[in-house]
Amino acid sequence: MNAVQGFIKRDRVFDFMVPKMVEGLDLTHGTVLYMEDVSVSFDGFKAINELNFYVNAGELRCLIGPNGAGKTTMMDIITGKTRPDTGTCWFGSRMNLLQMSESEIAQAGIGRKFQKPTVFDYHSVFENLELSMAGPKGVWRTLRARLTCEQRDRIGQILDLTGLTEVSGRLAGSLSHGQKQWLEIGMLLMQNPLLLLVDEPAAGMTHQEMDRTVELLTSLAGEHSVVVVEHDMDFVRALDSRVTVLHQGTVLAEGSMDQVQNDSQVVEVYLGE
Repeated sequence: MNAVQGFIKRDRVFDFMVPKMVEGLDLTHGTVLYMEDVSVSFDGFKAINELNFYVNAGELRCLIGPNGAGKTTMMDIITGKTRPDTGTCWFGSRMNLLQMSESEIAQAGIGRKFQKPTVFDYHSVFENLELSMAGPKGVWRTLRARLTCEQRDRIGQILDLTGLTEVSGRLAGSLSHGQKQWLEIGMLLMQNPLLLLVDEPAAGMTHQEMDRTVELLTSLAGEHSVVVVEHDMDFVRALDSRVTVLHQGTVLAEGSMDQVQNDSQVVEVYLGE
């Protein structure tokens, strides 16, 4: 047991609060994310090339494309990990993401889930959600804080939404791969994001787990905007959302799954491989 595991006990949690910057988010135009004329190069290679990408408030969007298309770099730009050479990137109409740090972007209401789930293996599912609550995360505050009824209700809602209520007392490390994926999505939801970036959630899942993940992600749309990066075309089709195809760092095609599957350029560079 490490030091963190030693001092964090059940029924102790960080103060719950809405991310500080969300209240200032302007969504009057109905768009939560604007990326315009964005380009970035690494050692002469143009990973993103004059990219224009927009996500509406409450939208579920799928992002597909061959390896090296720029999907990961695009998400790195949105979350502040990579700074583009040119272009603009706005969250709502007023928050310039290119002038914000990674932590400020997270506090503003953008959450990112990587392909490999990252959970606290030696803590219960319930405790993982506790630790993920939005709010101050100082050691002294953590030791003194206790859950309010509102906070318990919120954890209960997330457990129900992710289908993890019956395993809430189990150690996260003992969960199946799919359950860990759902737990990490739940951990993001505890931070009250308006925009979730979800990287290859179906990778390594059974068919049953994939079906449950489709239900979970589609249930989030409306209250949250969700961008899903995925290679499994059956999973993308099941999500039944607008699809954006990236190729060589720019948008090659957009539309329904049927539309992009019948696009000759998409077939040539991606689906026909």
